[in-house]
Amino acid sequence: MDEGTVVVVAAGAPRSSAVMDALDAAGVGSGLAVPLSGPSATLASRTCAAISALAPASPLVIVAFGSDALLLPAVALAQRAAHRRVVGYLLVEPALPPGSDTWPDAPITVLDDSPDPQVRLRGWTSLPLSAAGQWLASGAAG
Repeated sequence: MDEGTVVVVAAGAPRSSAVMDALDAAGVGSGLAVPLSGPSATLASRTCAAISALAPASPLVIVAFGSDALLLPAVALAQRAAHRRVVGYLLVEPALPPGSDTWPDAPITVLDDSPDPQVRLRGWTSLPLSAAGQWLASGAAG
């Protein structure tokens, strides 16, 4: 990936500290703290607003943990509207967001020791949690 930004969408504390440790060790990641209260549509709007306030350099790799992955279709739409190119998504132990004709708009890697069978059916890359370093070394995160 060209120079860009890794955006970590974390409404709550990420469940996998090993992944966060790997991101920190590689010197990548711009964390977003998004308040948990309110309906998911509002949470998606606040997440998008927080990313805009961060003003990340394109291209972006977006990392989401657990149920925060459900926000990604809305986040992707907002990034397209802001003319920020997303080149990949890393979903860590995710709740799987629905696919559509406009999302995903970039390759997806899922880190999960027990991935949902839908991950492979959707053609997404699946790696165990311990492979966070491998994902970083592949150049996916910049």
